[in-house]
Amino acid sequence: MKKLIALALALVMALALTVPALAAEEKPKMKLGTLEMLSRTEDERNSLTDEVENSEDNKFPLMQQNNIQYICYNTLSELLMALDAGYVDVVQADEPMVQYVISRNDAYAEFQAAVEHQIEYSMLFLEEDGLLCDQFSEAIKAMKDDGTLDTLAAEYIDGVIAGEDPEAVAFPTFEGADTVTVAVTGDVPPMDYVDDTGHAAGFNTAVLAEIAQRLELNIELIQVDSSARSLALSSGRADVAFWVQTILTFNKNDVPEGTVASEPYYATELCGLTLAAE
Repeated sequence: MKKLIALALALVMALALTVPALAAEEKPKMKLGTLEMLSRTEDERNSLTDEVENSEDNKFPLMQQNNIQYICYNTLSELLMALDAGYVDVVQADEPMVQYVISRNDAYAEFQAAVEHQIEYSMLFLEEDGLLCDQFSEAIKAMKDDGTLDTLAAEYIDGVIAGEDPEAVAFPTFEGADTVTVAVTGDVPPMDYVDDTGHAAGFNTAVLAEIAQRLELNIELIQVDSSARSLALSSGRADVAFWVQTILTFNKNDVPEGTVASEPYYATELCGLTLAAE
């Protein structure tokens, strides 16, 4: 009987030591709010994140320390409302967008420990419009070489973040030229937004206007939700959509099937936005 009691006590003590150890190994859950992606669903994104977190190639401190759960939204406004309401802990967005929000609202602060990696802005086309994609790419390469892209970034990204009010983007008109319809979201400042007069504005729009000038094309803009860009392309409602690609070795299928992306025209980092400490 004494042996049984001793054995039971030993088991209880072992369990008492094991439970705290298991609890210590359990990583906290962090909810990251982000914009919808065309190339994968929210579930697919979280599945990929789990794969990265558990792989030997995981070089991201935030993923090493936390179980990341992505929650996708259509607009920056929705992301900020989710952050304010506590539905997400951090908003993950490109650096210009994060700096834009912080510069205009001291209720927010940069989250330094966010999952940082490089992203590139380009334009997305259906594969059948590959020739148009090539023409856009050649124009973008020329704009890189002659410094036009740097000039536009300084005015429409850095200047806007600093509180400056750049000139409204004006699209050229060419009689008898082809018209290209471009889908914009209108809610990712300073890259793509609608100004106080109701006109499309931002760096993406300024780049598009310069491409139109060089290729002698007429441009028609349509506003769609972030998640509706792929449908706008596949349905023929739009010929082009703005697209962001994440540059990571594990990031597969970052361009939707049946589409092609132009030469990138801007590169930046993904970073985080959170509520400022009171």
